[in-house]
This record gives sequence, structure tokens and C-alpha cells, in this order.
Amino acid sequence: MTFSLEPRDPRVHVFSLSDGSLKLAHRTYLSPPGEAPDATPVQDALGAPVDAAHVEVFAVRDVAPMGLRSYLAQAHDIPPAAMEADTARLDALSGDVLVVAPRAVEGLSELRPRSELTHIGSYAPAEADMTPRDLPPAAKPPREERADETVAGKPLDRTRILWIVVAALVIAGLLFAFL
Repeated sequence: MTFSLEPRDPRVHVFSLSDGSLKLAHRTYLSPPGEAPDATPVQDALGAPVDAAHVEVFAVRDVAPMGLRSYLAQAHDIPPAAMEADTARLDALSGDVLVVAPRAVEGLSELRPRSELTHIGSYAPAEADMTPRDLPPAAKPPREERADETVAGKPLDRTRILWIVVAALVIAGLLFAFL
């Protein structure tokens, strides 16, 4: 079976793994790199040079407390409405699933999954809302700086500078007198 991909495919593809000779190592984004020695590489299973770092393989029971649809919604930002047509199929899955993220199939036009893999669905993640919005009001009104002000505040006036210099000379004189 050949599975066609859209150019620059943004969708997350979900496959179920049936019982059989195909063994895939369980791998999530939290797993250390590397495959189990007796497992088929993900590239062989999907029949294409996918980036295995962006393919998750796990047992549905591992996400059972939340459910596969909730996992896909939270981990991959897929809107629940996008999965609505496949609700029964996703909820009925047991065993292992492959979740193929868009980065795994970059530059590919098709997958040739082995017969043990069943395509469940492809789901587009939510698009970023790029609508311009007004900024909330500032907590304090902006302060206008005058040209004669420094970053730290008002500059020192000449009288204050004179007193600082005189005090420094007096302190220096006292130190030399007592040494």
C-alpha cells in the first residue's frame, strides 16, 4: 500500500500496529536515542527514509488514563474537531500505535507502510492565531526623558560635586595624617 503525502505535509499521521512479525521498539520523545536490538527500524516499517526521532511508538494503554485522542490533542496540538470523524476508530485502538510528526516526513512524497501497519488518520494541528490585537494598557504611563537627564536620573549639580571632592580630600588628608 502506498500512502501519499502532501508537499510540506503539516499533518500528524497515526498508524496502528497489528499483531504479527513486525516488532517496533517503543519510543517517545522522552526515550533515550537508539532502537531495541530485536526491533525493526521505523524506516523499514514505514517504507521510507523518515526521521525516526520524530516518530513515537507506544502502547495505547500507556496513555489510557487520558486516552489517545486527548494525548494527540495535548501533545501534538490537534483540535478535537479534526479527530471527530475518527473518534470511534481512535477510541477502539489497543496495542501499539505509531504517531508520525510532520518533521519525520519532511521532503517525502509517499510512505509505503508494511502490511502490519494500518493508517488510522492524518490530522492537522491547530494553526497559530496571527490576528493582530491591541496591547493591554501599561501599568504606568511612559515617562518622557529630558535631554539633560541621564539614565540614572538627574545629573549632579556643581555644588554637590564640589562638596564630594572636598570631603574626599579631607578623608585622604586624615588618612595620611594617621598613618
